[in-house]
Parts: sequence; structure tokens; C-alpha cells
Amino acid sequence: MALTEGQLTSLAGFAEARADRLRSQPVGFGDMRRHLDSGEAVLLGDFPGAPVRFLDRWWRAADDCWEPLSEETGAVLDDDATRWALSVRAVQAVEPAGLQ
Repeated sequence: MALTEGQLTSLAGFAEARADRLRSQPVGFGDMRRHLDSGEAVLLGDFPGAPVRFLDRWWRAADDCWEPLSEETGAVLDDDATRWALSVRAVQAVEPAGLQ
């Protein structure tokens, strides 16, 4: 039995609302570790306090969980992540192969 257009729209709305809830609630340290290990989440860099990109949003470590950052902060971190990746590629391009 195929779903009607209205049912599909309702289902899509439900899925989007669920995703919004997940993106706005804190994530436990163990859960975030699993997301990092699986590749679903990515650290900005290998330094203390590095934020994590997960569910199309940036997160920071708090006292007892990972907290989602604001959209404005996320936009700045997106720019920082792009610059970081470009910097890494530039350094790798000029380093002799044996020094990497």
C-alpha cells in the first residue's frame, strides 16, 4: 500500500521535527564518543576543547555532556574548519614526503 502525498508530507515533517530535537539537546560523552568512532561526528582538530561537528551542527564539551552551539557560532566554526583544512593541505603540499 503506497502512502498518500499527505501522509508522506506528515512523515517528512515528523522526521524533521525529530532531527531538530536531536540537534538541540545535549549529547552524553559516551554517545558522542560512539558518533566520533563511527565517523558520524568529526572533531575540528586535535587540540583540547576542540568542537565537534555532528548532525549538521557544532557542539562543545561542557561539564557533563556535549552542548549544541548557536547557529551564529556554527557559521564561524564552519569558516574556521574550511580554513583549517586548506591550511593542512597547503602544508602537506610543500613538505617533503619523508617529513610528513
